[in-house]
Amino acid sequence: MSQEPASHLQSLQDLSQKLLEIHTQILDVKRRSDPGLRGVSAMNRLIHDPEWAWLRLLSSLIADVDHRAASKEPLTEADVMAFASRARGVLLGQGDRSDAAFLAQYRPLFQDNAALASAHGELKRLLDRMPEESAKELERST
Repeated sequence: MSQEPASHLQSLQDLSQKLLEIHTQILDVKRRSDPGLRGVSAMNRLIHDPEWAWLRLLSSLIADVDHRAASKEPLTEADVMAFASRARGVLLGQGDRSDAAFLAQYRPLFQDNAALASAHGELKRLLDRMPEESAKELERST
């Protein structure tokens, strides 16, 4: 499934938007149980608190997608495949990029937030439409 270069950018923008929505929903769930999770204090905890290390994986993925989408270098289908693969690993637990620590924190949150569960389903549908990396491409990107 080969895409035109303009659609590569759109694919990364769509992925970023959905990942950011999920990140926001996670924080909303956590704020309900921890009202102090706001403002600069929250940012400091998210960056430095070991309890929040699991969420940094998602934050980093969002930053990497946004950085690549903003780059002046032309986007390729391989770029789209690599980011889709990372997202599948982190949020769906698929492939070699799966992270059990993230999933152990993330999946139970669906019970507390229907919007998060819905956003997760939308992300899964988006990722289902995105190209998958072959074994050879996976080796190159690791």
